[in-house]
Amino acid sequence: MKKKTIYYASVALAATCIMQLVFTGLIYNPLSLYTSSILEEMNLSRTSYALTLTTMSLVCAVANWTLGWLKKKINLRGILVMGGVLMTVSMVIYSKANGLGILYLAAILTGIAFAYLASAVGGTIINAWFSKHAGILVGATITMAAIGGTIFSPLVGGWIAAYGWRKSFMIAAVISAAATALIGIFFRSEPSVVGVYPAFYDGGSEEGEKDLSVNEEGLTLKEGIKTIAFWSTIFVWLLIGIIVYSIMSIISIYVQDLGFDAAAAGKALAPMYTANMILPFILGWLADRIPVKYVVSGGMILFTIACVILLTSPSSLGLIYLVAVFTGVGIATGRSTLPMHVRRVFGNKEYAAFIGIFVGVFSGGIAIGSTVIAAFYDMTGTYASAMKIYIPLMIAAIIAMFFFTDRVNGHGKSNK
Repeated sequence: MKKKTIYYASVALAATCIMQLVFTGLIYNPLSLYTSSILEEMNLSRTSYALTLTTMSLVCAVANWTLGWLKKKINLRGILVMGGVLMTVSMVIYSKANGLGILYLAAILTGIAFAYLASAVGGTIINAWFSKHAGILVGATITMAAIGGTIFSPLVGGWIAAYGWRKSFMIAAVISAAATALIGIFFRSEPSVVGVYPAFYDGGSEEGEKDLSVNEEGLTLKEGIKTIAFWSTIFVWLLIGIIVYSIMSIISIYVQDLGFDAAAAGKALAPMYTANMILPFILGWLADRIPVKYVVSGGMILFTIACVILLTSPSSLGLIYLVAVFTGVGIATGRSTLPMHVRRVFGNKEYAAFIGIFVGVFSGGIAIGSTVIAAFYDMTGTYASAMKIYIPLMIAAIIAMFFFTDRVNGHGKSNK
């Protein structure tokens, strides 16, 4: 029994890592690398093409809300296979695109596919297959996305330069199809499907125990939406999505506005990406040992310091590097702690439904973040004006996280 558990749990972990490395690191994150080539060949404006990417993000946000329903209908393996097939098809459509309408179709399919292959589903898999150490495992798999982006972005850029953007999309389609096939063949949705317990399960005897659904405690979605913890979580992660990612979008522009060149702007982003690569693993480790609300609140406090620095309109590169580091903390906090927060507060009974809604809200905030801060700048000519709004909102989010997101009705582990 234990060997069987180890095998299937290892496959589940490997499937989650493949999702992050391939579908996020190799396919989704490098999409911006295709922009110049597509604009040049199709003679499109930057705004018109950017709207296809915004549509992709919004579709992804909405599609996340269907995860709970889909899990009941076709199970986790079905969701992954469907997402992989849609991603493969979307890459083929991108490779054949000859106008804006086809680009919108490809963007919509990519948005749906990514919702079914991203961290919300990954967290659901980890929570189903591992009774303990879920925080560090979720953090490790999210780190894979950052590693994948670091490794594969130069590779994709090389493909575009050597073979052209259309053939590069076809290469991505072939890799997507191969990854989907591997997941479909070897992955199993949850322990009860193959008659084993989750990894690290130590409650009761395996002999004669018939109920294998040991990870299914918690609230239903209907019960959850009646709690202040539910709405506080929406409030917190919506603000993290909007504010953190709006700051991320302006760092390189801010550096160039100060008169520095593109190389200096690139260097300013390095601390943010480094923090975002390392911290999910560390934050996951912490979330396994201390209340998640402390981890999230601490990360948001550090990010709020970045907003305070920007309020002063700094002209020093050193201060901008500090902003970049604290922004990386904010990004890592938002992405890596949400799965553990949901597990601690709402339990695993309808985990997919809860995480789908919260990731959808988070993704929606990300989608509009850069537009929000750009609007502030266009109206006032400075980013400091946005900080006057952002800082009190972040303080409100910290208070909400700390005082209003504890576990409800005794379900799950305490978040206190």
